[in-house]
Amino acid sequence: MKCLARRSILHDTSIATAEVRRRAIDAYKMGKGSQADIASSYRVDLRTFQRGLSRFNETGQTAPRPRGHRQALYSGKQLKALAQLGGKHPDATLEELKNMSGVKGSIMAVQRALNRLGCRYKRNASRQRARPGGCKSLEKVVDPRGGQT
Repeated sequence: MKCLARRSILHDTSIATAEVRRRAIDAYKMGKGSQADIASSYRVDLRTFQRGLSRFNETGQTAPRPRGHRQALYSGKQLKALAQLGGKHPDATLEELKNMSGVKGSIMAVQRALNRLGCRYKRNASRQRARPGGCKSLEKVVDPRGGQT
């Protein structure tokens, strides 16, 4: 635990901008020092600098790679189809909705999509509705990542 605390003090955890990466790579290419010297002078971890240099040599890009989550399995047409399935089969379980939709993924992906739609869904397989309701609005499906579908 002490080792982790010491490391966070020594290394800044923010992402270097494309400009900082470009200047560091230019300094290395002009022979202003070793990789370790350049990395420490620009406050970048050595391995991070090496990966950035390798990426620059392969693609010519210095910008950081995009970070974030995977794209949702249900978006656009799949999200609209799932909303329609939920309206036609209000007693369907998440597993049944997943199978009917034909999208390969987990039931958690179905649950997240239904939550984005504002739908209520069956939580058990005993053929009794868990809650009354269904989707708030099936006519106008809004995907928060891509607008209306």
